[in-house]
Amino acid sequence: MEPLKYIYSETFIFQLAASLAKAYPKLEKHQFQKSIFAPPWKDLELKERMSRISDVMIEFLPKDLDLLFPILKDTIDHLRRDGAADFNFAHMFFPEIVQKTGLSEFSKSMKALEFITVFSSAEYAIRVFYLRHHKDTNKQMLVWSKHKDPGVRRLASEGSRPLLPWGLGVPDLKKNPGQSLPILENLWDDEDEVVRRSVANHLNDISKLDKDMTWDFCKSKFGKSGDLDKSLKHAVRTLLKRGHKQSLNHFSYDTEWSPEKVSLRLENDSVRIGEKLEFNIAFDYKEKKTRKVRMEYLIEFVLANGKTGRKIFQLGEKTLHPGDKLTLTKKHNFALITTRTYYPGKHKLILVMNGKEIKETSFLLVKGKK
Repeated sequence: MEPLKYIYSETFIFQLAASLAKAYPKLEKHQFQKSIFAPPWKDLELKERMSRISDVMIEFLPKDLDLLFPILKDTIDHLRRDGAADFNFAHMFFPEIVQKTGLSEFSKSMKALEFITVFSSAEYAIRVFYLRHHKDTNKQMLVWSKHKDPGVRRLASEGSRPLLPWGLGVPDLKKNPGQSLPILENLWDDEDEVVRRSVANHLNDISKLDKDMTWDFCKSKFGKSGDLDKSLKHAVRTLLKRGHKQSLNHFSYDTEWSPEKVSLRLENDSVRIGEKLEFNIAFDYKEKKTRKVRMEYLIEFVLANGKTGRKIFQLGEKTLHPGDKLTLTKKHNFALITTRTYYPGKHKLILVMNGKEIKETSFLLVKGKK
């Protein structure tokens, strides 16, 4: 698959320049395009290309925000008329321009981001304002949580997440995650699924910092509708993974239950880095009542310092009936990925049911073939 950085093709930049020139007739289109594609453009990765575009736009447009921000708005309107969709990733250099030029003009920048985020999300740009104007930004997010447009409401949740992926860290959001709860209170039952998904991810962030805070927020809200319950369950997914008893019991996963005579068998007791570990699970369910079971497995990895770290993976959820025979085969992939480095050595595989560690075995991870 072609790297995402190639969304910024010549055609894309030419269309951007054309729309920009309609909003700002003084634009030197040819020089604008030339500046974007100047070396080392070909060597730049996605985020670097996005940043280059925002820097060049700032260079070629008026410095006065009272002129600049209306030009950005008009350019977006022209792009929309030419077929650009709202809530698109490619144009995130627009909120980046506001981030780079408007830090000292909070009110003007908030009005600009309110418009721009509907076209291309300002969730990353707003983080810089949190660092410079934390209280004012948090107040603005609370106001936006009641905005008529779901794109702005989503920003109120997404931009204030304490652990926003790829976003600039905001220490006070992480240290005091409860400050965003009034925002989430306004949004948790939003009519828009995209907004609810953001709230669920936000609450999941909080659960990694304060598990009781997330559960206390969610526990009284179940039962309103199927869609809302689905979002709330997504919000507590890390609590379920980490064996949080209250959340597991809420979903009828008995945390005191253990099955009898579970078989956990490896196809091989060693696996090469880059290959797959296959294992089988089997047991007979002999109880006289039905039971909900949430099944997961833990892998205890060897770390670079020789110590170990764990990561949990979901196998699925099942309802067991009297006389059921459960058998399951799973292959865990040790393929090389950018987000994890594998180290040879003794690893553990641990079966988890309803948050409880049931059975474990070990295997040897060895160097892959050259």
